[in-house]
Amino acid sequence: MKKLCLLLFLLGSFWASQAQESDPTTLLRIILEKYYKNEKPVVKNRSQLLYLYCTQANNTGELIEATQKTSLPKDFVQEIRNKINTDIAERFWTSELDAIFANDSAKIKSKVKECVSLDQYQEISKRLNLNNQRLLIVGKPLIYSKGNLALVKVVFYRNIEHNSSTVLLFEKNDGVWTVKQNLNSWST
Repeated sequence: MKKLCLLLFLLGSFWASQAQESDPTTLLRIILEKYYKNEKPVVKNRSQLLYLYCTQANNTGELIEATQKTSLPKDFVQEIRNKINTDIAERFWTSELDAIFANDSAKIKSKVKECVSLDQYQEISKRLNLNNQRLLIVGKPLIYSKGNLALVKVVFYRNIEHNSSTVLLFEKNDGVWTVKQNLNSWST
């Protein structure tokens, strides 16, 4: 009985923490947990291999291309078109990262440490003279007005070749976001 009570308490705590996050924060947390899963914590004398780009990348027509072979609602595709053309203001991941780090049960902060600008990333890469670093660029989340679907473009940039990208299609069921599908994936 005690184990059942403990399990219910833990599940309740998990759901409460999920409910307190905004949708963009939750989507970023899922992306960070997915792509930093196999990264080692950054500690003294250990090189960081995956860096997070501070700026939310603007969306492009690639999102429209990614939706062509899906059964997304037509009004969501129209919303995507409108937002691509109108949502061009520069935004940063700072507040979302602060919220994620404040309740960091997955120890993401020890792997991400902090976000960087493109100039900072290139300076680090040049200084270390290694070709195994990557910059994770996460686009502005496009959330369907009905609140149950979202698209987020994720790009891995390297100073050398071998860049890659995918558009993550998220679906929200019973208040929980999950990655439903990878769309329009490519790598060089």
